[in-house]
Amino acid sequence: MSALFRFVDVRCKGSDRAYTFTLHAGEMRLLQLASGAEKNAMIDSAIGATLCAEGDIENVQGERRYKKVAVTDPLGERRYHNEPLPTIWQPAHTRRPGRVAWAAADGGLISNLRIWENVTLPLWYHARREVMETEQSIRHWLGVLGLEQDEFGEFMAAQPDSIEFWQRKLAGLLRALLQMSPVLVVDGALFNDVKARLADCWIAALESYAAEGRAVLVMTDKATTLPWKQIE
Repeated sequence: MSALFRFVDVRCKGSDRAYTFTLHAGEMRLLQLASGAEKNAMIDSAIGATLCAEGDIENVQGERRYKKVAVTDPLGERRYHNEPLPTIWQPAHTRRPGRVAWAAADGGLISNLRIWENVTLPLWYHARREVMETEQSIRHWLGVLGLEQDEFGEFMAAQPDSIEFWQRKLAGLLRALLQMSPVLVVDGALFNDVKARLADCWIAALESYAAEGRAVLVMTDKATTLPWKQIE
């Protein structure tokens, strides 16, 4: 598996523990922190908003690269194969935008923008996607996330203040999924007070996202029933 994201002796201010681990393509991992303050500080460091107090958070710079290597087989015939070059890591706070996406516990929406604008503006800013491609992706993920098809139009046209709290959470998760970043960081409180059917849909959506060659890191400050392997 290709490495995408790593913590090297990372300790946040006020924390009594340092964390070292690597996330690989296709992985879903769960990191339980000691408090809400530590969780928030760790999320801020992971998405590059702040520097961690100690240690380094790094992501792979660009796509995995290969070089062509010539070998001679036992019959004297010259052949070539691709050999991976060493992985190049870069600090989280210096990476280009869009390498790490984030799903906030409350959706993290801008109140004076419709759901459509909240969801698509970061996508077009970082990736410059075509409108038709964006609409297709939105329809796909809304279905996976458990929203009924006849609700799509009204939901996307709504203002954040006019919809229920779980819908704001859904919108924030949709925005993160649409960015198709190599790494997605999720606040585990996103799943609080969400009906079991919806929670199952959101879990399946994140697993589908990771299965496409990305990595998902869920951070929580409480014991959880979320099904992913916990980082020790």
